[in-house]
Amino acid sequence: MRSVPLVPRRKDAAPVSAGEDETKAVDFSPELWAAINGGWGLPTKSGVQVSTSSALQVTPFHRGILVIAEGIAQLPIEIHRRTAKGTEPAVDHPAYDVLLHRSNNLQDAFQFWRTTLMHAAGAGDGISYKVMLNGQLKELIPIRPECAAVNLPNQYNFVSYDLTFEGGGFATVGSDQVLHIKGPSWSTYKGLDPAVIGREAIGLAKSTEETHAQLHRNGARPSGALESDQKLTKAQIDNLRSQWQESFGGVANTGKTPVLSGGLKWHQITQSGVDAEHIDTRKLQIEEIARLLGVFPIMLGHSGDQTPTFASADAFLEAHVRYTLQPWIKSVRSAVETQILTKEERAAGYYCRCDTSELLRGSLKDRTEYYKAALGTNSSPGWLRPNEVREDDGWNPDDEPKMDEVWQPATMAPAGQEPKPGPTETKATPRSLYVCRKLLNTDAFLKWAHGQGFKNTLPADDLHVTIAYSRARIDWLTVGENWVQNPKGTLTIAPGGPRVVEALGKDGAAIALLFASTDLSWRHMAIREAGASWDWPEYQPHVTITTDAAGVDLDKVEPYRGELVFGPEIFEEVDPNPQDRADSGSATE
Repeated sequence: MRSVPLVPRRKDAAPVSAGEDETKAVDFSPELWAAINGGWGLPTKSGVQVSTSSALQVTPFHRGILVIAEGIAQLPIEIHRRTAKGTEPAVDHPAYDVLLHRSNNLQDAFQFWRTTLMHAAGAGDGISYKVMLNGQLKELIPIRPECAAVNLPNQYNFVSYDLTFEGGGFATVGSDQVLHIKGPSWSTYKGLDPAVIGREAIGLAKSTEETHAQLHRNGARPSGALESDQKLTKAQIDNLRSQWQESFGGVANTGKTPVLSGGLKWHQITQSGVDAEHIDTRKLQIEEIARLLGVFPIMLGHSGDQTPTFASADAFLEAHVRYTLQPWIKSVRSAVETQILTKEERAAGYYCRCDTSELLRGSLKDRTEYYKAALGTNSSPGWLRPNEVREDDGWNPDDEPKMDEVWQPATMAPAGQEPKPGPTETKATPRSLYVCRKLLNTDAFLKWAHGQGFKNTLPADDLHVTIAYSRARIDWLTVGENWVQNPKGTLTIAPGGPRVVEALGKDGAAIALLFASTDLSWRHMAIREAGASWDWPEYQPHVTITTDAAGVDLDKVEPYRGELVFGPEIFEEVDPNPQDRADSGSATE
């Protein structure tokens, strides 16, 4: 069994005549020179040697390449096929299962892509051996960077690879036998090793970490000194040092109170400016390594001098996907399409798809706004079917036939069809509008409320959820029917999900269970699209529990987790005496 030679061989080297010295083209990379000179790792100005393996011990570097690798490995990487009606997963392609589910006998697809992309991001080249059987891809086996040598291209611009497998087997293979994902490249056939390019930044990070480790080694960092007016012999000094170290040295003895006698005094030594600079230097090196890898520092757990808000964090995450992950995603797609798919398959419409929608998935509020527009409004057509929205949000499809139709505004219709009568043709008198749904499973709800300490709850008939409260007068018929329908007109909110119990209104008199419901939120917005007004900044579905919560500590109340079953929509005019309503005014919303 043979091992990888120190200097890669070229099997395509020109033959030499007898008596001539054989010459071979070799790529003497910086790390190869370091190996020849007596050990892996390049020297740096900070005094430490840096190699790809030692760089992994620097936590910002390790985390940086892991952020890239796991960010892409969590995506579904699939073979798709273009058809006359769009695209579809090419589940019958031999590489489909290898790329998406099981890459080899030891790794599933997530583990394979994480390993390969760690190699590519951390060493410049992610090389995997393709196991082929009868011309079909069966496995992809990642090769560690130190076990793969990329040989110089020959006169025909073909490269070869010297590979050493985990069991010790050795093979020299052609480019058609590997999947090679390159990082940023200076040459045409291999990527740049960031541990070599950024060795000074990595070396300084290692050096400052080692310096700090020495300062805190055994917890004996000199935070102070013992002073005495008496002259001590060397033996007394050594004995005193030994006793002090034994009693107060080490992490386990931190915080113990010393009792001094014999004229001894304790002199406090404050932190020097050099110590403070060490901390700042370590923070700076996180930013330097993040800059080297093209990763935002916040993705490495370092926010710098500012703590990002939720809004700025979302912007950072979006920028991370766009500027850090997208170039690598493009590299993966190109590698799959050119090294796994054949030219004939590409011509037949096969391509690699990496779906990034999960990475950019917004908050519930953002998704609600998107789904509302995608389903269509009274003024613009939709482009998604309700069942497609349910599937995207993790719900099972509804059997109602209307849920598989793309909705159109009432005044619009497909070509060749007469539009339905628009709102201007209705005859109903405009009036104020209050829409609600009564809670049906009141027994379970009130049992929960009483168990949480609420004594004076609203009557069962008054438990409801408000959908619209419009003082502005509108034609009710322009609102249209609710698209979430069943034969009984009821609406069920599944158990669980985000729920809280809070006080509402300016005086906090009303106590309500707040819950999330995209169905109610869409319906509310549809009614507002029809011209209804709303007196509050936002809409939040809730059920008012009581207006008298005396003696109840809301911090200790556990929200109701069971299902909520609401009856059909009830349309009424707005009560002219809102103070008589338990949910009126700002106490409601």
